[in-house]
Amino acid sequence: MSEQVFLDFSLNFNLRQTKKNMPTIIYALFTFRGRQYKVNIGAKVYPTQWNKRKQIATISNGQTRLDNRNNEIVNKKIRSLLAIFEEKKNYLCENLERIDFLFEEMRQAINPNLKTRYTIMKDNNQLSATLILSQMAEKNILSENSRKIYLGYVTAFKEYLEAKGISNSLSAINTDVLEDYQQFLLERNPVKIKTLLNKVKGIVTLINHANKDKAIKANINTNGITYLEDKRSKEQKKSKQVPLTEEQLLAIYNYADLRPREVEARDLFICQCLLGQRISDLPKIFKGEYTITKLEDGNEVISFIVQKTTEEATLYLFPVVKEILERYKETGFKYIDLLTEDERIVKKNEAKLNRTIKQVCEKAGLDSDINYVEQIGSNITKKRKKLFELIHTQTARHTFITLMCRLGIPKEDVIIATAHTDTTMIDDVYLHETVNDKGTRLINSLKKIKGSTLFKIEEANNMVDTTMNEEETVKKPISTASVTNNITFDTLLDTQFFASKINKASDMFERMGYVKNGKLYDYNSEISGIVKEIEAYMQSPASGLEVAHKYVERLSVGNLSNLRDELKLLIVKCIKIEVNVETVMQIVDKAFKMGILDNDSLNDMKEIVAGILKAKDK
Repeated sequence: MSEQVFLDFSLNFNLRQTKKNMPTIIYALFTFRGRQYKVNIGAKVYPTQWNKRKQIATISNGQTRLDNRNNEIVNKKIRSLLAIFEEKKNYLCENLERIDFLFEEMRQAINPNLKTRYTIMKDNNQLSATLILSQMAEKNILSENSRKIYLGYVTAFKEYLEAKGISNSLSAINTDVLEDYQQFLLERNPVKIKTLLNKVKGIVTLINHANKDKAIKANINTNGITYLEDKRSKEQKKSKQVPLTEEQLLAIYNYADLRPREVEARDLFICQCLLGQRISDLPKIFKGEYTITKLEDGNEVISFIVQKTTEEATLYLFPVVKEILERYKETGFKYIDLLTEDERIVKKNEAKLNRTIKQVCEKAGLDSDINYVEQIGSNITKKRKKLFELIHTQTARHTFITLMCRLGIPKEDVIIATAHTDTTMIDDVYLHETVNDKGTRLINSLKKIKGSTLFKIEEANNMVDTTMNEEETVKKPISTASVTNNITFDTLLDTQFFASKINKASDMFERMGYVKNGKLYDYNSEISGIVKEIEAYMQSPASGLEVAHKYVERLSVGNLSNLRDELKLLIVKCIKIEVNVETVMQIVDKAFKMGILDNDSLNDMKEIVAGILKAKDK
C-alpha cells in the first residue's frame, strides 16, 4: 500500500425516532474515511429509556421488570458490538489488505441477518475490480494462509492500477493490462522469477474464478497471456532445495552442546524429517489430534487430515518421534511454541524456528558449500551459500521424501504419508537424485538382466591383486574407512535410532535419581517403561534390515571389529537395565543377520551373555 493509512474510524449508536412514545430502532453509526454507514443492530428501545450520553438503555427500579429485561438485551448487544469493533481495529493494524472489506465485515458483525453488499448488488460495475478479486479469494481459496497470500496479490495489483492510472473495474482488465502488470513488476523491483510469476498468476487465478462465478460473470479472456519465461533447467530450479542425508540427520540429532531454545528447534525439525509433514500440521501430532489404527501385524499407524490440502495422511511414528512427543507432552514448549491458538504468535515462532535450526545445523557441522542458480527477473545468476544457510522447515519435507525414495520405498507408498493425490509433486519437486543415486538405480536395474551376453554387467570387485611371488597371489580389501566413519551400530541396528532407547535407560540406571519438591525420586518407572518398549519393539519386523545390510557390504574388517565392540557394550547395557534374555538374543541374532557377527563371533557373543547373566545371578 503506497499511501499512508490512519485507522480513524468510530462507532456510535443513535435512535431512529427520538420523540415518539413507542419502541424505536437503534442504529449503529459507523464512521470511516469521512463517510458514515448506518446499520440496524436488530434491537429496539423506548426513546425515554435511552441514555444518549452513555450510549446505553437505562436500567432502573422505576421501570417495569419487562422494560429492564428488554433494555438489558439491548445493552448486552451494544457491549458485544463494541468488543467486536475493538477486535476489528486491532486486526486491521496487522492486516491492512483487509481495509476494503472493513464496512462489509462490520455490517455483518452488527447484524448477521442483513444481506451483504456483494449479494444485493447486481450491477458489477458498482464494485471495484480489486474488491471483486478479493471476494473471489475469500470465497474460493480454502486455506487461511493461502488466502492471505492471494489478498496480498490483490493489494499489489491495486497499487499497479493506481500507479498506471488504469480504471479499477473489470471492464478495464484484459490480456494487455496483465502483461503490462508483469513488466511493471519486473522493472519496479526485480525479484525472483517465481515470486514475480506467482503475483501475476495469482491475479489470473482470481479472474478465472470471477469468470465462472454466476453473480459476477467477468468474461475476461486470460488464455492469451505470455508469461515471463523461467529460463532455468529443471535441475537448476531444484538446485537450492537441498535434502539432508541420513548421516547429516544423525549429526543434528546427536549434537549435544545446544541451548534450550536450540534443543526445541532441533527436536521439531527432526520430527518433521521423520514424518514428512508441513510445519502447519505438527501441532495436530503434538496435541494427539489423530486417529490410531492397529494393524494385523501389531504395528500402529496414525492418520489425520492435513491443513493445506484437506487430504488424509497416514504415518508411522518412529521410535525417536515417540520419544520426542512423549518428552514435550510432559514439559511443553517454552521457547518455540507452535501449539498456541494465537496465530500471530505461531507465525513469529515459525520464523524463530527457521533462524534457530540454521544455528543448530551450523554447530553440527553442516557447512559444505552449495552452488545453486536463481533467476532474478530475466537474468540468471549463479550463487553459493553454506548448507546450513539454506536449511528451513520445508527442507524437512524434502528430506523425508528424498530419503524414503533413496531407501527403496516406492513413490506410490511415500504419498500415503505426504497426503499427495499422486506422485507428480514427488517427481517434479521433491525427489533430488544425484548422479550417484541415478547410477545406482541404473546398475541395480541392469543386474536384473539375465541370460544376455551383450548386456551382461561386470560385477564390481573391491579386491586388489598384490603379487606375493610368482606362484601365489593374495587379495587385500580396499579400505572404506572414508565411507563408513559415521556408520555405528546404532545406525545399523535401526535407521530410526532404536539404540538410543537402550543408552537412555542405561544412563538413568547410573544416576541416583532426581529431586522434586524436596524429595528424592528414582528412575525405576521410567527405566521400566523404556525396557517394555524395547522388548515390544524387538518383536516387530526389522524394517531397517535391508538398508543396514547395504552398509555392511561396504565395511572393511577394521570397521567390523569396531562395530562388534559397540555391540558388546550395548548388550552389557541391556542386561544391566534388565531387558529380558529373549530380547537380548534377538538383538544379537539381528546383528548376525546384518553381517556384523560371523559364526565365531556369534558364539562368542552368546558366551558373553551367558557369562554376564551367571555373574549377575551370583
